[in-house]
Amino acid sequence: MAKGKAQDLFRSKAPWIMALLMRDFKIAVDDAAAIVGNLGHESGGFASLQEAKPAVPSSRGGFGWPQWTGPRRRKYEAYCARNALNPAGDQANYGFVFSELKGSYRGAIPKLLAAKGLAAKVKVFELAYEQAGVKHYASRNQWAAIALDA
Repeated sequence: MAKGKAQDLFRSKAPWIMALLMRDFKIAVDDAAAIVGNLGHESGGFASLQEAKPAVPSSRGGFGWPQWTGPRRRKYEAYCARNALNPAGDQANYGFVFSELKGSYRGAIPKLLAAKGLAAKVKVFELAYEQAGVKHYASRNQWAAIALDA
């Protein structure tokens, strides 16, 4: 359940992240909310960038807004090093989400646009981009609704 400081942080960031997504990918507000809802679920409303209890024992776990793991985490860290960005910073997180959605995960946006309704958009984006081991769609949908409200 999203509440307290995490929800306040999420509400402060969701509108500008959504605005960038809408500008950069020519998507509608509900498409942007579905993306931000997924990111909000993964990062506890942008408050928990490091996965607390990694699903893969002895791994470093997920990191960043979408909780990049394994090879994706290493690519993210290399991106940050190349661009002299703080891995915990908003610029680095948005920049790498942007680069993935323009690159190796570019198929996620057309699938998002084809889905009808916020819950369907949340699910399609999770399947095409997040590829989470445990789905938690109720939480993703809740964060997406908060993003729309914010």
